Amino acid sequence: MADKYDQIKSALKEPELNAKMFACQFGLEAKKHRVLTNGRASRYPYPANLRSRQYNIYLNSGFTDDMIDFETPPVVGSRHAVTHLKMLEQIMIEHLHSDERLWPLSMAPAPVYQHDMEYLKDAYTKPWAQANHDYLGNKYGVAKEIMGDVHINFGLDSDLVSTLYQRFYIDEYGNEVDFRNHLYFKLAQAYYLYQWLFTYLYGASPVAEDMPQSFPDNIELPVRSIRASEYGDDNKASERITYNSLEEHVDQLQEYVDNGTFYSLKEFFGPVRLRHHDQDMRDLRGVMAAGIDYLEFRNFDLDPLSRTGISDDTLNFLELLLLDAIVSPLPDDLTSRLAKARELNNEVALQKPTDETGWMKDAANKLIDELQAFVEEFNAPREYKLALTFAKRRVEDPTLTISGQLADRIENGNLLSFGLKIANDRYTNNINYQHPLQAISKDYSDDVQRLLRAAIELGVQFELQPDMVTLYVGGHKEMYQAEEPLDFSKGPREFVLSAFPEAQKLQEPQE
Repeated sequence: MADKYDQIKSALKEPELNAKMFACQFGLEAKKHRVLTNGRASRYPYPANLRSRQYNIYLNSGFTDDMIDFETPPVVGSRHAVTHLKMLEQIMIEHLHSDERLWPLSMAPAPVYQHDMEYLKDAYTKPWAQANHDYLGNKYGVAKEIMGDVHINFGLDSDLVSTLYQRFYIDEYGNEVDFRNHLYFKLAQAYYLYQWLFTYLYGASPVAEDMPQSFPDNIELPVRSIRASEYGDDNKASERITYNSLEEHVDQLQEYVDNGTFYSLKEFFGPVRLRHHDQDMRDLRGVMAAGIDYLEFRNFDLDPLSRTGISDDTLNFLELLLLDAIVSPLPDDLTSRLAKARELNNEVALQKPTDETGWMKDAANKLIDELQAFVEEFNAPREYKLALTFAKRRVEDPTLTISGQLADRIENGNLLSFGLKIANDRYTNNINYQHPLQAISKDYSDDVQRLLRAAIELGVQFELQPDMVTLYVGGHKEMYQAEEPLDFSKGPREFVLSAFPEAQKLQEPQE
């Protein structure tokens, strides 16, 4: 097997394959509360001009109407993914009332837990999903369901996967789909083994903000990450899914869906989900037949120190770990290591924000050295080297981790003042932007930015190319040059609806 990995490494140094290796796609899903300037939950309705929640895949609401779901399309590279998230946030912020803000932390503000829990239990106006909402609330409790977070969707270049199969694995797997499934699951296992390190580096929910009846009194706060611990976003202890093998994982998860333990695959709250675009969320075996084409990483706290809740460096560090797993074997004692990995993650999550044990530092440095060797061997772009530099600094000094920095901002046992300052500053910055979509203003004219804003608000899908924007509804596509002047005499929204009459239904209110 060592010879095969050497051959794969040699192939991945070929210019064409090397470029494909560093052409992974990211899609980001961020959940943030709308709060008032006093820290209470916003009771304003979901913004009236964004009412197509049954159709809009970019802007939506979550478990409660005050929680906004942002979802970017898959794009190549971390920087582009974060740019798309910036665009969506700018649009949403400009639809907020003057006394509303987007809360930048995973744990809601203390006043929400103190005064608004009963309101949030029923503050939900998506009748097509009401049954699922009620089920989750009753089973897990509102406090767990309203935690904010970032999900990272990650996919390898499809040509890279095909080439690896054809050149190195065609005799080992009966078809490319089977190979792809096992390759993606291997990456999921590699991440699971090091989930504790991501919790250490990027954990950011140190205090419970007076969260009622959901966190034990015998654990002294602050900790590194409530949300990443066993008390956070997790299934019940008796209903957790194994990562020991692809076959066991799929069989157990499908059994739980079939027998009603889980209402659908969406109820699986493990750190990594196996995904296929357009998948039936009740049929995992169907996903296996079609083939996994991306992974969903679920255990990232909102990073309040990054404008959108996640940074390029976080994504680049994750990508390096996953790419290295392609050319590295899993440990021989995998089953025992996986079992231990869960314990280690919980241990790290419940540590003090500036604590670090010897085993953590040694294991983290060993991995970072391995990833550094990978970067040098495959001549990775500069941004990956920077991601390693940031990670190494945080391993050397835990006060530089996100939770380590938050520890100094805690006042009266909560982060209310800190969170509101961040929220107010970002609101002010956004409403003072000089361009309709500031994040892409260097590459696209203001007219094209207005076109794109209207499309997103209407639920029309989009794709950015270096010199144009493509809008589409179903199979209907329209393309616009990046600097193209447009006739908005009737307004950008009417322009889009004129180009896409079928988009009119996306605006029908569903409440």
